[in-house]
Amino acid sequence: MIIQENKSTLKQSQAFQSVSFGIKREGLAHIFNVLRNQLYSDKVLAVIREYSANAIDAHVESGKKDRPIVVTLPNPLNLAFKVRDFGLGLSEQQVRDIYANYGESTKRGTNEQIGQLGLGSKSAFAYGENFLIRSFQNGIVSLYNAFIDPSQIGQIAKLHSNFTDEEDGIEIEIPVNERDIYTFKTKAEGLFKYFKIKPIVNGNNEYIAKSERVFFAGSDFRFVDSESSSVFAKHGVVAVALMGNIAYPITPDAINWGEEVELKKILQRQIVIDFNIGDLEVSASREALQYTPHTQKNIIAKAKSIKEECLAEVRSKLTKGSSMYEAKIVYNNIFDYYSGYSLNFLSGILKKDDLKFKGKEITSGTWDVRKKGVDGYHALVQIFKVKQSRRYGSKDKVSGDWTSLIDAAKDAAYVIKDIKSSILTRIAPLCELDNNHLGRKFKNVFLIEPKEGFDQWAKDNQFDAPTVKLSELPKVSLKDLGYVTKSSDGTAAVNEKHNVQVFSVNYQTNYASIKSDYFTPVEVDMNAGGVWFEIDRFVPTDDPNSYGSTASYIKTIASACTLLGLDKEKVIAVKVSNSEEFKSNKNWKTVKQWISENLQKYLDTQKIEQKFSDKQEYLKTINKDTGAYCVHTIKIAGIINDNSEMKTFANHLNQMKNDKFDSFYDKIKNISDWTNVEIKTIKPTHDIMTEWKNVKAKYPMYMMVEGYKLGWSNNDATNKAIADYINMVDATVGK
Repeated sequence: MIIQENKSTLKQSQAFQSVSFGIKREGLAHIFNVLRNQLYSDKVLAVIREYSANAIDAHVESGKKDRPIVVTLPNPLNLAFKVRDFGLGLSEQQVRDIYANYGESTKRGTNEQIGQLGLGSKSAFAYGENFLIRSFQNGIVSLYNAFIDPSQIGQIAKLHSNFTDEEDGIEIEIPVNERDIYTFKTKAEGLFKYFKIKPIVNGNNEYIAKSERVFFAGSDFRFVDSESSSVFAKHGVVAVALMGNIAYPITPDAINWGEEVELKKILQRQIVIDFNIGDLEVSASREALQYTPHTQKNIIAKAKSIKEECLAEVRSKLTKGSSMYEAKIVYNNIFDYYSGYSLNFLSGILKKDDLKFKGKEITSGTWDVRKKGVDGYHALVQIFKVKQSRRYGSKDKVSGDWTSLIDAAKDAAYVIKDIKSSILTRIAPLCELDNNHLGRKFKNVFLIEPKEGFDQWAKDNQFDAPTVKLSELPKVSLKDLGYVTKSSDGTAAVNEKHNVQVFSVNYQTNYASIKSDYFTPVEVDMNAGGVWFEIDRFVPTDDPNSYGSTASYIKTIASACTLLGLDKEKVIAVKVSNSEEFKSNKNWKTVKQWISENLQKYLDTQKIEQKFSDKQEYLKTINKDTGAYCVHTIKIAGIINDNSEMKTFANHLNQMKNDKFDSFYDKIKNISDWTNVEIKTIKPTHDIMTEWKNVKAKYPMYMMVEGYKLGWSNNDATNKAIADYINMVDATVGK
């Protein structure tokens, strides 16, 4: 590698005659000891790296750069580390000149080869007291022994020469301590995973040729998964510079970024960057970079080109993708803030207009099935997210939970629920079996049950993920999936509840890992009538609340019955396979129908329609906009003149807020949301929505107060200043 030229100029005094630095004979042992024992912090890695790099250089020199070198790792039967190249070999004189002289190198005039310091060929002395050099040249193999003699300076001795049929080249052999066998293996795995031409590795059958898992790649860089066997893992390094097959850790804080400081984020990711030999200057040990102006300039330039290439790729994929599904996957790959390999630094670089697909802005990598209402979010589509999860003491099994978000991901399947039975036996194979109906195993399965408005929701949100109907998936025996355990006599043990159709509800069960524990088999008189709800796999089928579950469903029934004075023991659960009989019987009501009818009766009896209507109007007003400013008027009402329009509004707002009614309102609203029945209300006591609009128009400076001064930093002085302004407006403008 070409060494960067020092272009500094020198002026010196004529009164002192200059003297050149040198090393006296008696100081050689000390200097050589420093080079051997203090140059490398990781001596095993240094040996593997330096001799492998020399072997690669030999192949480049001989025109064989695409041919792999051969490395032999130590094992208990052969405690030797070897590196063999198939280059030109070395003559006796070359061996003497290169191995016997520190600082001697033939590679400083080219950027085709890695070496240039003249130190690596002696790196074996950092590990041990001697090593062997075999030079194959012109049909003759010569063996040399390099060793530390009593003078501590070291010598090279030729042992013998013989005829050989082997190819020209060099083989280095280093004796290894038995305790270091594993270390040589792991260090080699971490180093060689970066090599473009992987070495042929012999000697240790446990050696694994590591490869990088690439998540996003460009012309000369790649974002990769973290790898515990990386040679830099213990240092917490994530960015790696690859120059001539040798990996160097990059320290972003060592670079003077200047106005390009945003580029620093790129090197705080798991990234491997290719550099040409000579682009970066390295330390004498080749364990780190030297952050000279030359090195920093090239790293900054490379980071800038990486950013531009990433931006171009992202814009292209987001604007030219064939589906919103694919566009959202790209979004997730880029803006996943919870993974070490994400490209989320682009979130501060990309413009909002760049994140569009067919005219629609992409603000997330998911589809939200909820719609925001006055009092919160309401699910438009029922989604059940299924995946493998582990139960204590057993194998991973498929289970699911309600969700309001559908992730766009290649490892997710999207199933439309068009039938109500045999769900587990159709869904489980998608998570359990590689050879399933769709051809591969999925991490998550989103079971989508279309409700009224689903088609419109899919159109409005551009939901175009590839879907399959549940009825199109074949059933697989639960026994084949390992879900049916065996009893003590070896026969299949089956839960008796699987053969029962009707159940009473166990309200005392707070939490059960097995959903059937919430139910007890019961017999009912169909003619007597009653209240029921449908279950599938012991999960209620009619819960529009995306965060619902069997436990919360049962808890909601109990809470509603307590408030409305109903007997919760009347409620039974019926399996899907037997539900048609209950649907067609006029003597039976669904639990939601029963509760909704009694809810309106409760409102009429308690005469709280006005309070409910006022509370609802209050929430609409403060949630419409600038809620903090709206509510704060109540706090300052006491120090505003009585004839103020602001004070009148604040008093009306506080009256309709009615804090004492909060618990009743929340319970009633929860029941209303759960039954999906809108409560009939009457006209609010005051039209505070219009009043607030007029207040904002009359006192415009009030809306200019900084928000934090109405919140955590609020004090009497601020409130008095606001009141003074209100009173001044009232005095000058009039009511």
